[in-house]
Amino acid sequence: MPDTWHKEYAGLPAFAHLRPWLDRLSNGDWPELATLNGFAARQDLRNAGGLPLRFAPQTAARGQLEYELGIHASGNVPSRERNWHDLFNALTWLTFPATKAALNATHQTALLPGRNRLPASDAATLFDESGLLLIGEDERLIELLAARRWRQALVDHRALWTQVGAYVIGHAVLEKLVRPWPGITAKCLFLKLPPDSPLERVDAALALHWQAAAIESPGQLLPLPVLGIPGWWPANRDDRFYDDARYFRPPR
Repeated sequence: MPDTWHKEYAGLPAFAHLRPWLDRLSNGDWPELATLNGFAARQDLRNAGGLPLRFAPQTAARGQLEYELGIHASGNVPSRERNWHDLFNALTWLTFPATKAALNATHQTALLPGRNRLPASDAATLFDESGLLLIGEDERLIELLAARRWRQALVDHRALWTQVGAYVIGHAVLEKLVRPWPGITAKCLFLKLPPDSPLERVDAALALHWQAAAIESPGQLLPLPVLGIPGWWPANRDDRFYDDARYFRPPR
């Protein structure tokens, strides 16, 4: 990968689920779209309509309507070369193909020409850009996070995080983590699954959640400062890390 990405940060747990792909791209240079398309072809990557999915050069700016409807109609994902945002988008397609297809499909009914966009489209966009998935079988943590009881969730019940799986889905958050800082905040949802579930099962369950229209508005997605997750950032070993109200804001 480009040497602008410090190796210390490339090893953050936030990138763990992308490691199989990142390891293939560790030759010190940006990957060509042809390389990413080779991965997509070998994985038989497809959009929600069953069309082969490919990463195509983006030659002009596109609005969200044109972008989302275009992916569904053609299977081509407009992608800028040598661009972190679009590279992480491609890697997330490779890692969570069913989820990405489901998010794109959400826009086909919630983002139609000539009508106001629906809150479901806003939610899908927010999760696509900034989403984080938590999985586990104990719902106490998500209840504390929903109430913004940060110290209880992240300090008092820190041991519970060993029973949780966390996956950054949002490629905008992944892009920010290339140069991490404590205020990076994701919008998360929780699914009741064993935390050691295979990635394919996690992807399928998350896709079904979106296909069932379970998320109807952005307000259903909970804020979580990503580097506050125990074990995800060295500074959060010190409990005082969570005292910064700029990032760990109290309940309204």
